[in-house]
Amino acid sequence: MQGTARRITRRIRQFVRGVTASVSAEELQRAAQILPPAGLTRFQQMPVDAQRHSLNVLISLQGAGWDDADLAAAALLHDVGKLAAAKAGLAFNAWVRTALVLMDAFAPGLAARLCVEDARGGWRYLVHVHLTHARIGARLAEADGCSPLTCWLIAHHQDKAGQADVVLNSSGNPAPQWAAEGRMRLLTALQWADNQN
Repeated sequence: MQGTARRITRRIRQFVRGVTASVSAEELQRAAQILPPAGLTRFQQMPVDAQRHSLNVLISLQGAGWDDADLAAAALLHDVGKLAAAKAGLAFNAWVRTALVLMDAFAPGLAARLCVEDARGGWRYLVHVHLTHARIGARLAEADGCSPLTCWLIAHHQDKAGQADVVLNSSGNPAPQWAAEGRMRLLTALQWADNQN
């Protein structure tokens, strides 16, 4: 219960920061140096609070000594899949995100039972986007010219411990062991920074 209370407190702080979020011209320039042009356009389509969150993830990573270009791009675009809600005419704002996080904390599994994949499903489609935004975002990042590693990091940033490891070590994956270990280190760093912010 103590862990749940801590997560809720952190999310409430995140909500307050989200409502008052801003992004400077210098920070947008920093994003422009990292992302391909189409990726930057997509980043700028994200709500300001989502841009702020992504920049904070990047700042946390860089502050911890991570300077990998693919990781930096993934930090900026890891939540870009949430734009699928806007495309359906739905607002994936700070209020909605907070409600979904609280639902996950107090009723694990409920979101999966409530979601619908149809964009006409209203709030239930928002739940679907919440649950699948990582995979949606990876497809958008790929379309925007991001590297395969950046897309992989985005696709797996919500995986629970061990899920991405199973994907990396599956028999159909030709990546050598050292490459798989490098990906896992980058993914762990991204998940850490995302959870910090």
